[in-house]
Amino acid sequence: MRIDGFLVVDKPEGWTSIEVVQKIKSWFSIKRAGHIGTLDPFATGVLPVVLNEGRRIVPFLKEDPKEYEAEMKLGEETTTDDLTGEPLFQRPLNEVTPEKIREVFHTFVGKIRQTPPLFSAVKVQGVPLYQWARKGIEKERQERVVEVFRLEVEEITLPKIRFNLVCSKGTYVRALARDIGRRLGCGAHLTSLRRLRSGPFSLDQAISMEALKSSSKASFSHWVISPEEALSDTPELKADERMIRKVSQGQGIGLKDLGQKSLPDFKKGQELRMSSSEGKLVAILRCERDREEIDQICPEEAIFRPIRVLSTRIFMDR
Repeated sequence: MRIDGFLVVDKPEGWTSIEVVQKIKSWFSIKRAGHIGTLDPFATGVLPVVLNEGRRIVPFLKEDPKEYEAEMKLGEETTTDDLTGEPLFQRPLNEVTPEKIREVFHTFVGKIRQTPPLFSAVKVQGVPLYQWARKGIEKERQERVVEVFRLEVEEITLPKIRFNLVCSKGTYVRALARDIGRRLGCGAHLTSLRRLRSGPFSLDQAISMEALKSSSKASFSHWVISPEEALSDTPELKADERMIRKVSQGQGIGLKDLGQKSLPDFKKGQELRMSSSEGKLVAILRCERDREEIDQICPEEAIFRPIRVLSTRIFMDR
């Protein structure tokens, strides 16, 4: 039996994200698998692994927010912005106080500009930055805008600071630690990182690699999050067989098709999930109209159009 969906792994320290995926494919004979959001080898925590047809709904998952527990060390920058790199310089912490630290942390909440680390997967001329860096070539890196929703100092034991971070996709925690250190005037690098949440996936859903290795395929499947569950926060439209047939042929859904069905709240441009009466995910739809407009349009005019069709074969074969 093919297993489709998402597996949340508590990635151990020292493993690359790719190594986690390769082991899962090998242990459970998974044909296709990948991961969402790379974790550096020294980092631990939530690594969502995509299994088989789960990959088809990845573009529709909400990847924000991401939450981390992290620790940084003041007074030293490194080539990688973390503990795995070579030291670039060391500076004293003479004028660094807990009050100044908390004040500087506060300035990084909200939308900020961030330069990716020299050793990162950001591509320049089609090649990841870390590959250029390993050849001793430092390419120009473009700043990007990311958002920090929450940044809280949890413990200060100089030169170490432990903190909690909730941020948008694309935020480099290594770069954040580096930039905080520079604003404090002493430099800094990241010494530990644990991801607690990645969009809809959290640590309380995660299984360790040790537990996975000793699992049977049947027990492994109990940890898999179905596509329906992964999209549970997306508004749902229940469909009958006729609507499913139309969507499978690429046709839109209008008022005439909906009949007396109760509709979720929606706005023009929003995505909805279409489900069968049994709760099976059938398709992802995009709204063509605002809900307030639907009483003013022709009954045949499309309100929802399919942008990704999934499980219609079971209905079409009847």
